[in-house]
Amino acid sequence: MSASPTPGPIRVLLIDDSSIIRLGLRTVMEDRTELTVVGEAGNCADGLIAVAKFKPDVVLLDLNLPDKPGFTVCREILKRHSSVKVLFLTSATDERNVHDAVAAGAHGYLTKDSDGDALIHAILRVAAGHSVIDPALTNHMLSLVKNPHGSRPVDKLSSLSGQERRVLALLAEGLTNKEIGDKMNLTEKTVKNYLATVFDKLNITRRAQAAALFVQGQTS
Repeated sequence: MSASPTPGPIRVLLIDDSSIIRLGLRTVMEDRTELTVVGEAGNCADGLIAVAKFKPDVVLLDLNLPDKPGFTVCREILKRHSSVKVLFLTSATDERNVHDAVAAGAHGYLTKDSDGDALIHAILRVAAGHSVIDPALTNHMLSLVKNPHGSRPVDKLSSLSGQERRVLALLAEGLTNKEIGDKMNLTEKTVKNYLATVFDKLNITRRAQAAALFVQGQTS
């Protein structure tokens, strides 16, 4: 009986408007047998074409691109290619960006001052289905979703019904109320009512808070 085929290296696509950054990333990964850079792009339009062409496992995405914001690119990639994992690699350290990245459906957020080993580890984690947030930003993110009594995210999420959790999961993927309704065969008004209940139960007011709390609860 023939042996099972050995899985190939993780396919990585680089989307960053700086050719120097892209070269540096290639250099970091060139000697790693578990990874391979399959392509690169310098803007949103070329990035979307490259994703379709090279079919990467993980996209390393910059937040600031010349034609569209990285959040928009992330949503578009995941809309067209649901199996792709998106890892933001950016110099932006504002915790609000972390929330917005999670709300857009990103699987990770890392800053460009991370060392090579941290980057490789993050790519491997994201490819394996885990969420990765730069350690320097984790405390900021958690402080925005923690309630006054310090309940863990997984404890807070336990108060939600199955339907409410499903709505929240789709919100965390970056879907609008209408898109959530289309997926669940609900009216947009019904989705809005569900989210109002979810926000009340979780003691939050923003969609990005809800998305970050959901992702943190999944990894607790």
